[in-house]
Amino acid sequence: MKLKKEKQVKLRDLHLQRESTKLESSLEKQSITQEQFDEKYKDLIDQQIELNKNKGAFFVTIARYYRKEWHLGLLLVGLTALSAVISIMLPLLTQQMTKSIMIGNMLNGDLSKESLNAMIAVLEQNIINHPELAQMFQGQIISLENMVDGFWWLAWWESLIIAVAVIFGNMGIMFCTQYVGVVMGKRIEIDLRNKSLEALIRQDISYYSDKKIGEIITKVVSDTQIVGDQAATVPSTVISAFLTISASLTMMFVFEAIIASVIMATFVTILLIMAIAFGFTKKRITKMREVITDINGNVIDRVNNVRLIKSTGTENYETERFREVHKDYYKEVKKMAKVQSIMVVVLFGGISLMQMITVAMSMVLYNGGEESSSFFSTTFASFQMAQGTMTGSLFQMIMLTMGIAQASVAAVRVEKVVTEESIIDPHYFGDKKIKTIKGDIRFEGVRFAYPEKPNKTILPTFDFTFEEGKSYAFVGETGSGKSTIARLLLRFYDPTEGRIIINGNEDLRDINLSSYLYNVGYVEQEPQILYGNVYDNVSYGRFESSKRKVIEACKKAELHDLIMTWPDGYDTILGERGFMLSGGQKQRLIIARMFLKDPQLLILDEATSALDNIVEGEIQAKLDELMEGRTTISIAHRLSTIKNVDQIIVLGGNGGGIVQTGSFNELKTKPGHFKRLYEAGLMD
Repeated sequence: MKLKKEKQVKLRDLHLQRESTKLESSLEKQSITQEQFDEKYKDLIDQQIELNKNKGAFFVTIARYYRKEWHLGLLLVGLTALSAVISIMLPLLTQQMTKSIMIGNMLNGDLSKESLNAMIAVLEQNIINHPELAQMFQGQIISLENMVDGFWWLAWWESLIIAVAVIFGNMGIMFCTQYVGVVMGKRIEIDLRNKSLEALIRQDISYYSDKKIGEIITKVVSDTQIVGDQAATVPSTVISAFLTISASLTMMFVFEAIIASVIMATFVTILLIMAIAFGFTKKRITKMREVITDINGNVIDRVNNVRLIKSTGTENYETERFREVHKDYYKEVKKMAKVQSIMVVVLFGGISLMQMITVAMSMVLYNGGEESSSFFSTTFASFQMAQGTMTGSLFQMIMLTMGIAQASVAAVRVEKVVTEESIIDPHYFGDKKIKTIKGDIRFEGVRFAYPEKPNKTILPTFDFTFEEGKSYAFVGETGSGKSTIARLLLRFYDPTEGRIIINGNEDLRDINLSSYLYNVGYVEQEPQILYGNVYDNVSYGRFESSKRKVIEACKKAELHDLIMTWPDGYDTILGERGFMLSGGQKQRLIIARMFLKDPQLLILDEATSALDNIVEGEIQAKLDELMEGRTTISIAHRLSTIKNVDQIIVLGGNGGGIVQTGSFNELKTKPGHFKRLYEAGLMD
């Protein structure tokens, strides 16, 4: 089957390339149609176009924040400009000190205009008295006049004092510049990280279906830090370098225009080569960031599953696997090293070439004569100092290119996280809030297929009503859509077709999601425990609750006595994902959270399936107590969970939808799907 692609845009992003490969594989296996392939591939092209648009995202980001923090931005620009202007005074002061010494020697130590005029008068008289030596005396007069041109008539030590004051003043300005730059950079980093986290937690659940945690962490932590760090140095360095280079070139043209012209041409050539190299550097860094992000995802995935590794004895396999994973990274690093090496060679070679050009052209242009003596004694050192100031700024700029390239790549990745839209609208800032869930919950014409697999229907079109205050249990084979019901009620997903109605006639899609979930309790098979103490975990979602209420909830869940045996009691840190707790203790903690939350709608998704029979019985007793007087939907297959509910809904496999409804006693004797599951021992 022929692949139809839009070849005018090349997929350069590693993630998009992988998605393209998956699409091609699906098309070849005929699991998707040509039309579906074209539609999905066009979406990948659109994403790549959007990434291409964001190539300058780093400078766009800086500009946005400098407008937002205009007072800090203005201060930073002002300090940087002042520092650049002050730094260029050193070549001038060096020239003044040199002239002061030379003129002082010629005037026998009397550094004054009166003494100069007297010296010129003596030389003019010598021309009259000794006409045969007139040319020599005239040359001395011209040399003296050239030397005093632009002289400030300061003693060398006075110029030295000014130079030292300039150095210390510039140090103070540089301190302020660095301080303001770092403050600005950290503000940008913190704000970007907050926006990234906000964007991630507001994303729909399907966003995470094909992403590794390590990849997300790299973007949220590492990429935002890179942007923030470079934002602290790039603007001030670029402004300082531009002003310093401009001022240095101006001074060089003032000192010696011909040499300055050649140096400027060489300088521009170096910049052009560096600009070309920068493009290659950015491409290489993009590849490196993609590879290292993938590696970070692998590392965190393996750390999260360390028990699997330890229980299967696959340490050697994992060690070798990571060596293989890093080969791609090493390959990209070698390519990057070549580009960097070229840049360093051009930089240092170019600087050395400019120095030799200055010396060589000075020798050619000033080879003998009075002008030669004047140039080498008063101007040459100042010219080289101005050139050194310019090349120092050039060196700063080139060293900065690596940071700019990294920040450009990181900024695009962060921008993608921040701006990527969720496929559902949670109305977090909408006015349509609810204070309670009253009445029945109705599924009207609901059909559902996961966004990742839109052609595979999980729940065919159906209608169902959950009556207020009653309990329901969904049973069925694996993949029949039991947990999908819970996810729809939690609005992890919206129905593909149809709608869910609450509070009489309110479409769940139109309601402020936070206000709805405030009244919903959720207990799942793998309890969600935060890194924090008991208070933090039990009060999550009811942050305003007092410690007394937390303790009361733990007593209801029969967890209080256990907590009091711990040295720190309720202040005990539970570890990541409740590492120090057993399965039953984790579920009791979640039940305590539900007692405190007191939801009107309670959803239990395989809440006891991972527990042994004894612990399961104890937990189920607490769940039964929790279920009293509230609408409850259970997803389960154990008899203890479903036999006491008001109604059981049986789902058929392979998208069969609802095939039976009734109480436990009705269904276990009635021919049908439930009876087959029960008699096969699948409901034990």
